[in-house]
Amino acid sequence: MHAAAHLSPNSIKIEMSVLGIILAEARTLHTVLSILSTADVFYVEKHQLIYTAILHLHQQKEAVDLLTVVQHLRGKGTLKKAGDTHYIASLSQNLGNVANLESYCRILQQQYARRVVIKAGHLLEQHGYDEGQDPLEVVAQAQMQLTRLQQGLDTRGAVSAAALLPSVLDSIRKAVGQKGMTGVPTGLTELNDATGGWQPTDFVVIGARPGMGKTAALLYHAREAAIVNNIPTAIFSMEMPAAQLVLRLLATEVDGYSNNDLRRGKFAGGVEEVDHIASKAQRLGGAHNLFIDDTPALNIHQLSAKAARLVAEHGVGLILIDYLQLMSGTNKGRGGNRETDIAEISRGCKALAKELNVPVIALSQLSRSVEQRGGEKRPQLSDLRESGTIEQDADMVIFLWRGEYYNIEEYADGTPTKDTILYDIAKHRGGALGEMVFGCRIQRGLFSDLNGSPAPAGERPFYDKESKQTVQLGKLPASRFEEEVDLPF
Repeated sequence: MHAAAHLSPNSIKIEMSVLGIILAEARTLHTVLSILSTADVFYVEKHQLIYTAILHLHQQKEAVDLLTVVQHLRGKGTLKKAGDTHYIASLSQNLGNVANLESYCRILQQQYARRVVIKAGHLLEQHGYDEGQDPLEVVAQAQMQLTRLQQGLDTRGAVSAAALLPSVLDSIRKAVGQKGMTGVPTGLTELNDATGGWQPTDFVVIGARPGMGKTAALLYHAREAAIVNNIPTAIFSMEMPAAQLVLRLLATEVDGYSNNDLRRGKFAGGVEEVDHIASKAQRLGGAHNLFIDDTPALNIHQLSAKAARLVAEHGVGLILIDYLQLMSGTNKGRGGNRETDIAEISRGCKALAKELNVPVIALSQLSRSVEQRGGEKRPQLSDLRESGTIEQDADMVIFLWRGEYYNIEEYADGTPTKDTILYDIAKHRGGALGEMVFGCRIQRGLFSDLNGSPAPAGERPFYDKESKQTVQLGKLPASRFEEEVDLPF
């Protein structure tokens, strides 16, 4: 009785019926495949082997019937484990009602879901008692199992264009009402115009060499989202402690003090001056929607679990990571290398953005090859190709560059580089590529539109990389700005 109470959910007779129907009527396979995408849905091992053979034959565009399935299993050396020829033949002789095939598949799907939930629960219970296990890692693993289950159970079929049209028109009306701002505001007018803000489900990589202002940029965009626009925002900092990030944010709120001034207490007024600084930091003091997690060396499962909780509990609408290369891989001790780790992390960041429906912005440290490059030492996409699959996974890649750092006094158009930073949109899935220059006070972490106050839309210069000309935003050729540009990465 005790054993029966803990028998894993299954429907063996229905498994036999589904396989039998496929073997007898191969035309029904498309119905089954639309619901049962993996052999794990079957509880019995021999049924898993048979369905795996069916999937392989279908993928190879070969006929699926009793003879081909038996032949495939024989070639793999697994025919005996799959029940042998007599058992497989018996499946096609004991059919259920073909009209109920979809219902049969749904039952198997539900039983599989229950088994996965039970397995995740056992994982939590088993490792919960193991003091050698990191509890956050255990929770993250269980959560990832359930997330994959949820994704696997999502078997929505095709939807007609006519059915989708109303929601598309609603999104257009919303964009018009928000003057093109469909995402999280960046705080920089030209960048907003080029992107529409940080978009939900987008994975954005901001890459640069040390000294270019990566963390300053990340904090500025976090401040604009959380403090200026009241959008709950989460920062995962694996480089700096949380208190140091808050100190840098404080410098953006209080005039006349650099990060270094505040860190060293470099002012003459003593404690009274600190009180004055505190009085000027009221906005930061009220920033209860800006969350900072400085846990070092998170892996993608841990970060995903933490981020999902922040989204669920606090409605976080923007996630920022500082920085990718400081995250850990999950293949420690299993023969993994760093490139494999980074590839896993970047794929996980993209999946996280899609799963939580929020923008995920991650900083990326570029290799020394940038410094060895002649001329202006400008970064390019090839600098990311040395870091796993970041370039392919990212929806947008922005490179930061400060000519002043390299003692370059002017941009090509004669604009002084002093107190400026260049944003180079090198990849933009569905948008324009190009360069734009902003004011930048690195010591205070302040960024601004170059002319102080924003110019009207369509009157700001934008360097178009294809034409190699400085043009006006809003006047780019349609193929370069208004229409989708989907790069083959």
